[in-house]
Amino acid sequence: MKNFSLLFILLFLVSCAGDSLLPVKGPEGDPGSELNLAEFEDIPIPLNSKLDKEKSIIISKNRGWLGRLTFDTSENQITVFDFFRNELPKFGWKKLSEVSSDTSLLNYQNQNRLASIQISDNTFYGSNVSITVSEMESN
Repeated sequence: MKNFSLLFILLFLVSCAGDSLLPVKGPEGDPGSELNLAEFEDIPIPLNSKLDKEKSIIISKNRGWLGRLTFDTSENQITVFDFFRNELPKFGWKKLSEVSSDTSLLNYQNQNRLASIQISDNTFYGSNVSITVSEMESN
């Protein structure tokens, strides 16, 4: 019983730590804004996804965003892989390559940007998705 009480207190203290905000715009001293999945209108995001603010970093929002977007979803890896495979073309992305394995990888191109999507199963439930978008060099 004593161990259970100690575990409960520890979980309570950890849950009180709270989330920190991730500034994504503005020079030093200017207020940033909290990163939000709804801001990414040019890439499909599965419903009920939860943003991982600590692993996500958005470098630029000019002419399309650049950076890494990381989130967890309640769907399994195969379902998420099929979701991106079906939905990305509707957003103007063209397939370059796809590999389905323990950690699946999809590579797509949209105008002057490349997107690399990694999908892996979470240990207990759902999947982890990391989308890295970079700019292509123009000739």
